[in-house]
Amino acid sequence: MKENCKSFIRGALVGSIAGSVAALLFAPKSGRELRQDITDQARHVSDKGQELAGKISDTSIEYTDKIKETASAVIHELGQWRKKSDIASKVGISSVPVQENTEEDALKLSVYRR
Repeated sequence: MKENCKSFIRGALVGSIAGSVAALLFAPKSGRELRQDITDQARHVSDKGQELAGKISDTSIEYTDKIKETASAVIHELGQWRKKSDIASKVGISSVPVQENTEEDALKLSVYRR
């Protein structure tokens, strides 16, 4: 997705420059007016490019902050989970059910069914 965004931005920038140059070259103006229009359009494109770069920078800073917050939350949760598992191992709590005396229980059941 990041590559698609870059391609779109590049295409928009190249397209706007090409369109501006084509419009200026095909307009019936004198050389001096044409050069002034080209200079004005170049400044306009430069300003738009700087504005777009600023927006991209702001957006990337926002996403970076969100990623940092999420990573911190995940790290905290993992730490809490680890503490719980350490406590459980110290106390002897296990998530695996313990089956003791299964043979004795089976014999008892067979005796009761008779």
